[in-house]
Amino acid sequence: MFLLKMYVGGAVSGSIFYLVHKAFVYYNQGDRGWSSPRGFALGASAAVNAIILLYVSLFPRSVIYYNFIPLPAAMLGAIMIGTDLCIVYKGDSKISGAGHLGGAFVGLVVCARIRRWI
Repeated sequence: MFLLKMYVGGAVSGSIFYLVHKAFVYYNQGDRGWSSPRGFALGASAAVNAIILLYVSLFPRSVIYYNFIPLPAAMLGAIMIGTDLCIVYKGDSKISGAGHLGGAFVGLVVCARIRRWI
């Protein structure tokens, strides 16, 4: 049940971050005639990011294989967050970096709560 709650929380948070980012970009553009704040986000990447970042933040020294390359989990988490920040900064992408960051946020918040309980 915990994993399901994490998954749904990551998906909802990713959607909220996506919509807030989309509205922020729309209202800060000079020419509003060519784009619309409406849009959609499909996929479960924010929910998966929540679960991955929870694992990475709970076990930062564990080894994760990324494209057959062994990496410390903390490095993989930094790469994931850095990539998403670059996507948000560049804009004009089919991937929602803001949505991914919303999922990562849920993973980090849940980690902080777990560490407080322990």
